Amino acid sequence: MAQALAGLILSLFIALPAFAAGKETKQPDWAQLTPQQKEVLAPLAQEWDGLPDVQRKKLLGVAKRYPKLPPENQQRVKSRLQEWSKLSFEERQQARKNYQNLKQLPPEKRKEVKEKWKAYRQFDAEKAAKPAKSGAPGTPAPAPQAAAPETPAGPAPAKP
Repeated sequence: MAQALAGLILSLFIALPAFAAGKETKQPDWAQLTPQQKEVLAPLAQEWDGLPDVQRKKLLGVAKRYPKLPPENQQRVKSRLQEWSKLSFEERQQARKNYQNLKQLPPEKRKEVKEKWKAYRQFDAEKAAKPAKSGAPGTPAPAPQAAAPETPAGPAPAKP
């Protein structure tokens, strides 16, 4: 009996640190953030308190490194946080999935994908910068019609 009790106590001492190490500590709510953290993380203010602690911890790391970044990197962090805050839950899930898929590619393939994305973004920026062609100078061209959404049974019927 004493031997079984000693074994139980020993196993508790061994398991307790492992259990405690795996447990995430509670991250601060929005009201508890410093003014500097709030400034950096402002795009996420509305949803901060609903974020999981793991995500809060990562974002607090971003806010901590932010002041040491060069100005162009600071601007990039701010714009990416703004873009992220505008995504729906499904879009965020897809972005996470895409990121994981990219990380699993071999380095040469990853570089190829990044170069293609950079070229696409450059093309998109150049296209947006060109003035729209229309009948009168200074008059913007009409906006293109959005494609009809597809249904599970096939394309949606055309509008009359």
